[in-house]
Amino acid sequence: MLKKTLIALGVAGVAALPAVASATTIDGITFAPGITFVIGTIYEGEVSSGYTAPITAANQELGGVGIVDAIKDSDGNTVWQNGDNGRELTFRFGGYLSEAPTAGPPIGVNFSGGWVNFYSDTLQDFATSPIATMLSSATNGNEWLNLLGGDTGIACTGGPCTLQSFILSGTLGAIASGVGSGFLEVDATGAGAANDNFDTNGVTGGHDFALGSSFNSENSTGAMFASGSFDLRGNAVPEPGTLALFGLGLLGFASMARRASKK
Repeated sequence: MLKKTLIALGVAGVAALPAVASATTIDGITFAPGITFVIGTIYEGEVSSGYTAPITAANQELGGVGIVDAIKDSDGNTVWQNGDNGRELTFRFGGYLSEAPTAGPPIGVNFSGGWVNFYSDTLQDFATSPIATMLSSATNGNEWLNLLGGDTGIACTGGPCTLQSFILSGTLGAIASGVGSGFLEVDATGAGAANDNFDTNGVTGGHDFALGSSFNSENSTGAMFASGSFDLRGNAVPEPGTLALFGLGLLGFASMARRASKK
């Protein structure tokens, strides 16, 4: 009976590989395999205005920058926060093209396209003004993760809608309260060091990340038109090398168990 149990444990362990691993650190940024919850601060505006104006019409580009405050595991435990390992994790985004806003209330604006690139940086120099410094300080590290907008299932004129936003109170030019949601996919052509770890199709609809945000312009804390908070929920896996070694160990364990069962 014990021999059969050993064989079963070995085989079952191989099948459960993605869920069996401790926290992973890549370029100073730590995350826990399984459900990963990323929270941070975001700054945004209409790109052609230099990020200082709102989105008010169709075919305008939304873009901006941000910084990750913390990364949590599925139980809500913080596994990395800004400054850990002498690192900050920042990002720049753009390419979100607007549809014509709805009349509301609430005022709705859908977007197609979109990209987000994250950078791991030892300088810890992210700035909230002036805008030129915001852009440079958000991108002066090592590429860590590359994402593209994911299909929400709603049609936009420029392709699938990837981001939906609603102005809950205020106006397009003076946002008192707004929220956004969408999906993101790992850009397989990107050079981000953590791309393979998050390319899992592990959230609703087979996406890599679900995005949520809240924002306003009336109390913006940076030089861009609006600021707020964001969260990303993904499903990470360990480093591929670690996973492979662990798998070989379990396969060896199963093999020994089988040999023992024949004696």
